[in-house]
Amino acid sequence: MKKNAYLVQAGCLYGNTYYLPYAVGMLIAFSLNDKRVADNYDFKRIIYSLEDIDESINSLEEPAFVGFSNSIWNYSYNLEYAQKLKQRYPECIIEFGGHHVPPTTEFLEKYDFIDILIHRKGEEAFRDVLIALNTNGSLADIPNISYRRTDGSIHQTPEVKVTLSDYPSPYLTGVFDEILKNTEYHFSCVLETNRGCPYGCCYCDWGELNSKVRLFPLEKVFAELDWMAEHKMEFVYCVDANFGMFERDEIIAQKLVDLKNTKGYPNRLQVSYAKNEIDRVFRINKMLADNGIGKGATLAMQSLEPAVLKNIGRVNISNEQYSKQITQYRKAGITTYTELILALPGETLDTFCKGLCEVLELGQHSSVSAYYCELLPNSLLARKDYMEKYGIKTVTTALNQYHCESMDDVLSGHSSIVVETKTMSCADWVRANEFSTCVQSMHHFGIMQCIAMYVRTQYDISYYDFYTALHKYIETESDFCRSVFEMASCVLNNFVNGRGGLTYQNDIFGKITYPLEEAVFLLCLYNSDKFYAEMKKFASAYIADDEFLDELIRYQRAVVLKPNENNNELDFNYNFKDYFDAVLRNEKIELNKENIRYKFSTPFETSDWIEYAKEIIWFGRRNGRMMYSNMPNKIDILPR
Repeated sequence: MKKNAYLVQAGCLYGNTYYLPYAVGMLIAFSLNDKRVADNYDFKRIIYSLEDIDESINSLEEPAFVGFSNSIWNYSYNLEYAQKLKQRYPECIIEFGGHHVPPTTEFLEKYDFIDILIHRKGEEAFRDVLIALNTNGSLADIPNISYRRTDGSIHQTPEVKVTLSDYPSPYLTGVFDEILKNTEYHFSCVLETNRGCPYGCCYCDWGELNSKVRLFPLEKVFAELDWMAEHKMEFVYCVDANFGMFERDEIIAQKLVDLKNTKGYPNRLQVSYAKNEIDRVFRINKMLADNGIGKGATLAMQSLEPAVLKNIGRVNISNEQYSKQITQYRKAGITTYTELILALPGETLDTFCKGLCEVLELGQHSSVSAYYCELLPNSLLARKDYMEKYGIKTVTTALNQYHCESMDDVLSGHSSIVVETKTMSCADWVRANEFSTCVQSMHHFGIMQCIAMYVRTQYDISYYDFYTALHKYIETESDFCRSVFEMASCVLNNFVNGRGGLTYQNDIFGKITYPLEEAVFLLCLYNSDKFYAEMKKFASAYIADDEFLDELIRYQRAVVLKPNENNNELDFNYNFKDYFDAVLRNEKIELNKENIRYKFSTPFETSDWIEYAKEIIWFGRRNGRMMYSNMPNKIDILPR
């Protein structure tokens, strides 16, 4: 009689969409390819959502084995589930694997209801554990695991690098067929064309450090893409560490385009691009953008401070190359976005804030995300000696999860966020976040972008000086804006004192959570009249001509999308569009008096603030949907 096995990869609901549980799907597909598993185990069900734990356990049929795939967003749920499961079924073997299983035996020592840990990537170890359990074989002979012996002692086997590059596909072998019968939800999926990363960034746990990249067979990749098109997958998340690193990645991108144009799916692709294959990555992005598939080009920097880059084991492209890339993408009509990480070892309040504004000086006006530095258990950053060397201190709180409904602590998981290092105090961390929130919400979401660009171009006042002054003005002289930023400051200060997370939720914008910079932008835009009345007072310190300032603010307001506003036609007395388009191309032209009429149009029409927050800010942040100056939005010149 076959043993009943279950796998748990509980994911968050994004709107009405779940990700198909790719990690456990790979485990099942690989294991069932071995007759010794197929003949002796029945994989009854995959728990892919955050089900009520008691009801879920009640639904299990005499489980002999339950495996949990652990990520930062579900491991707290998994721990609660596993503990209750062991109480109900003491003989059931409970195994934990995934990115959020530490490389040590720590979980076995802390949680007596866990029997086996799989470290790093686990298809081979997972299969071998099932075989050993069925035959009373020795777990000691299986590399990359830890387990509890019958006498209660704990043993960890040696780590061995895995070299296999051809795994059965969970899509093509029907692993997800039962899940897809659920028509209540939509599903997105994961695409993996290779595995591994040759780099060793300290904050990352993406594969084995400095590991050789294993390419999956191209015919398998193509077959999976055909499956995704056939099953009408709207969104595909490619989990390759460096897409564009290999010549064949261009062929894969072309396959996606062909499927979109012939089958209608997939509609969107998100990838992490290689940073050194500049020409190939540009061609891929252009291909995807021209066919409406891409989400914009990533130009990740993480930090602009040389000492920090050395500490984290990263080498960036030069600032000159970075600036040229932004201009190249802009001229091709492709939005770019840049990623920074706040509180990396060696970063100071001053270097972070200046680095954030240096990105603007280099021409990045479309999108910047300054991420919190999160401690991942399999990263170098999480090692005790590394943390001691750089004075790294963290705050652990409910998962810092955006764009989903708020959840209680059991369901949400937990995040460990770096809030202090030897070079950045906890108070500095709060100030850096406050400044970052100011720059991102005001500039990259666009509500002060034109004014900042004008002051920078006409008066040679750096973006750092401009936004430092604006931030000070908001804190000391404004009323409405100060109240908005006090909300953000309160969230940050509560967080470092162990109270609450780093998100904001307001029913005006729906039931989902937003990061602070998005929340500040939404609140300011929602109260546009109050906001721009205070911004006029601030800008008047730079622009003395009151009539011109009114005209500039009117244009500034016009270039930011709002709900129920499309196809507006407005008259202006200056060639604002040409002037600011030149700035976006890292060029400069004269701003001339000219009677001109602009038509502002967008394909992203939204009828209310909830739809706007979702479609424009959540879905559209990385490709700059909120600005008419970014494609496919348009500002057309009309006869006047």
